[in-house]
Amino acid sequence: MLVAAACASPGMPPGGPPDVAAPEVIAIAPDSGRTGVTPREVIFRFNEVVSERPPSVTTLADLFLISPRDGTPRVSWNRDEIAVRPRRDWRPNTAYTITMMGGLSDIRGNVRNAGASTFFSTGPALPRTRITGEIFDWVSGNPAAGALIESFVPPDSTRAYIAVADSNGRFVLEHLPAGRYLVRGVADRNRNRGIDPGEAWDSTSVSLADSSRVELLVFAHDTIGPRIREVEPADSVSIRVSFDKALDPTQQLTAANFSVVGRDSVPVPIQSVSIPEADTARPGRSAAPVVAPAVSRGAAPRTDTAAAPRTDTAAAPRTVMSRPRPATAIVLRFASPLAAGATYRVRASGVRGLLGRVSDSDRAYAAPAPPRAQTDTIPAAAPPRTLPPPPKP
Repeated sequence: MLVAAACASPGMPPGGPPDVAAPEVIAIAPDSGRTGVTPREVIFRFNEVVSERPPSVTTLADLFLISPRDGTPRVSWNRDEIAVRPRRDWRPNTAYTITMMGGLSDIRGNVRNAGASTFFSTGPALPRTRITGEIFDWVSGNPAAGALIESFVPPDSTRAYIAVADSNGRFVLEHLPAGRYLVRGVADRNRNRGIDPGEAWDSTSVSLADSSRVELLVFAHDTIGPRIREVEPADSVSIRVSFDKALDPTQQLTAANFSVVGRDSVPVPIQSVSIPEADTARPGRSAAPVVAPAVSRGAAPRTDTAAAPRTDTAAAPRTVMSRPRPATAIVLRFASPLAAGATYRVRASGVRGLLGRVSDSDRAYAAPAPPRAQTDTIPAAAPPRTLPPPPKP
């Protein structure tokens, strides 16, 4: 009975409490700030066994960046260690930054959201240079979180220094040799670290001697101008014309760019052309600076071996673009309402897109018909039923 009672007594299951903590980086070799080193590979060591197939990516290589890049990194898994090396060999006299992004998990599925990084040079010195900035989706006005940032000396984009924007669209590129660079940002939706047709991107040129700051506004570089996508009523005397692409904010659209014609081929006079308020709204301003990396430039070798990750700026006040959002729709206002139920042809001509491409387009529009008058009719009451007389006895 005592043995049975002991077995039935409540307590912690064998093996201790369940593991709900994400894996932690306890060491990275070589240490940040080292010079004159050419390691066979960079080792990230963790406090527990990590998953060989994290749920957020296809392969482990998707979680690591080597800057400057040399193709897809070679990444190998060894329980509580991950080794990273370039596709070819480390280049001589080159400063490297190796970054592990968030998304790594342990074998129990606990995902690590924070990243980690280290930097070193195969030459005798580390350049004290950096390019910082923000990247936005120009059409939506939102930060382009996760966008790929490349900095290279044209035309050789294969040797680009690379980084990934954080959740607030901020990025940092460090330890680049002084020179003139093309900085390009790509909304890398499929994470293939390249520009695919239809993907939004932007670029700018900087002359780097010490530090530079840039702003990138990505958008789809279409070769066809904006075309009418939809026409809908805005109010009793206005219609909203939406386009399939953003409009050039420098173009002043007027009534000469539009026409509305009825079935009788008589044009309807357009009183005014304006941009809907929702298309010109801008988020609140903020002067939050770009967060500096956890390890200062040119620092001496660290006493601890784990490099601290760059701080994600999600908790910082949100920054805004220096340029207004481009409109994707306009409102045409008339002196009097359109005829209810009538069909019109709405035409746009000479409308310019963000790349300066001009397009003409038209679409049919049916003005809403007036609602049918509803009459409340009460059905007549049925006559009372008459029962036959009872049979005579």
